[in-house]
Amino acid sequence: MNSKISSSPQISPWLYWSLFPIHRIFLSLYFGKIIIEGESYLPEFGPVVIAPKHYSRWDPLLISLLSREPLFFMTNANQFAGIQGWLIERLGAFPVDLNHPTVSSMRNAIELLQGGKKLVLFPEGGIVRDRILRSLKPGLARLVLQAEAKLPQPASIPIIPITLKYQPTANFLADVFINIQPPIYSQDYRQENDKQTAIVLTEALETALIEGLKRG
Repeated sequence: MNSKISSSPQISPWLYWSLFPIHRIFLSLYFGKIIIEGESYLPEFGPVVIAPKHYSRWDPLLISLLSREPLFFMTNANQFAGIQGWLIERLGAFPVDLNHPTVSSMRNAIELLQGGKKLVLFPEGGIVRDRILRSLKPGLARLVLQAEAKLPQPASIPIIPITLKYQPTANFLADVFINIQPPIYSQDYRQENDKQTAIVLTEALETALIEGLKRG
């Protein structure tokens, strides 16, 4: 088994907080305008699953602007080579094999949510530009349901759909529009069993993302 897949997610505080102001300044200079709407929908404390539309490699950097505390990113395992891998692993990213997710990578995500952390998971599984949204699989919903079942007290972990749009494209001086949608809670979509609940919850997330993208 790949040892990276099984390692616990870590953040290097000195590296994170040293780079954070540079990161904000760089993005403000690289892009034209960065407009964020719906910030009140993102809880300040407690476990959260942030579920953005994935359009560009810039998306994770822009999503990081939304929180005052470090975010943890479930990231494709093929992104962890070389210096890039060393860096993102210390800034909150942890690997998952998208084709064959391991028990340990799922356990890492669940433990983060149990610890009250904010987890970013791109539900499309990769960058998608040729259609408005790739059809979603129920993996994110199943993860949330498993994490909720392991919380010390019964609770529903909010899933926050987020859409990002770049005008005209994700290049230098483009304007960026980040729209945070109202949270989705599993308790509002409960079915006879977790498998059916995950399917309905996934459909709700897909609908929220499509509606957000269409609203522009």
